[in-house]
Amino acid sequence: MSTLEKFRAAGLVTRIATAVVLAAALIAAWVLGGWYIAALVALLAVVGMGEFLFMFQPSGGWGMKILGLLLGAGYVAVAFFLPKYPLAHALGVCFLVSALYALVCWSREKTLDPLRRAAVMLCGLVYVPVLLAPAIHFNSWEQLLIVLVPAVSDMAAYFAGVCFGSHKIWPSVSPKKSIEGSIVGLIAAVLAACVLGFFCGKAPVQCFAALGLVMGIMAQLGDFFESALKRAVNVKDSSRLLPGHGGVLDRLDSITFCAGTYAAAAAYFPFF
Repeated sequence: MSTLEKFRAAGLVTRIATAVVLAAALIAAWVLGGWYIAALVALLAVVGMGEFLFMFQPSGGWGMKILGLLLGAGYVAVAFFLPKYPLAHALGVCFLVSALYALVCWSREKTLDPLRRAAVMLCGLVYVPVLLAPAIHFNSWEQLLIVLVPAVSDMAAYFAGVCFGSHKIWPSVSPKKSIEGSIVGLIAAVLAACVLGFFCGKAPVQCFAALGLVMGIMAQLGDFFESALKRAVNVKDSSRLLPGHGGVLDRLDSITFCAGTYAAAAAYFPFF
C-alpha cells in the first residue's frame, strides 16, 4: 500500500477538516482569554467526563452520570471563581459527595455496583476536570504550551508512523502505534517546547528541552492510557462527536496529562 493510500485509509481528509475547526475554536478562545478560556475548559471538562462515564456505563446509571457532571462542572467553577480556594479541599468535598451517593445506593442494592459507580465517577473527575482546571489560570504562553506540545507531538508521530512505522511499541495497548512514530513525536515535542521557550520563556532553552521531553513522554502515556480504557470497555472511540477523531476525550488524552505535568513542574520552577 502506498503512502497516499495509507493516508486515505486513515481518513486523513476528515481528520484535517475537523482539526482545522477545533484549532480555530481554540485559537479564538486563547486570543480572547478570560471568560472564554474558562468556558472552553469547562465545556471540554464536562463533555470529556461525560464521555468517560458513558464509556463505562453506556446505559442506565443516570444518577452517577448527572452527579458526576455536576461535580465536574462545580470543580471547574471553583477553580475559576475562587482561585485562592485550595482545590484539594474541593476534591475532598467531591469525594464526600461520591461516598454519600455510594452509601445511599448500597443501602438499596446491597451489591458492589454502587461502589464501582462511585469509583468510576471519581476517576473521571480526576482524569478530566482536575487535570484540566489549572489551565484556567495559566498565562497565555503556558496555555499555548500545553496544547502545542502534545498536538505537534501527536501529528509528527502520526505522519511518521503512517509513512515508515514498522516496529510496534506497545501492541497490547495500542496496536497501531510504532517505535518510529514515538521517537519522532518526542523529537517534535522537544523542538516545539524549545521554540516557544526561546521566544517567550524566561528559563534557559535547555530547561524547555527537558520540559518538552517530559511532556512528550506524558503526552504519549496519556494516549496509551486512553487506548487502554477503550480496550478495557471494548470501544473504538470515546464518542462520535468529532468526525475523524472520535470524541472529545480522544483529543484531550494527551492534553490532560501534559496540563497536569506542567502544573506540577511550574509550581516549583518558573518557565514563563
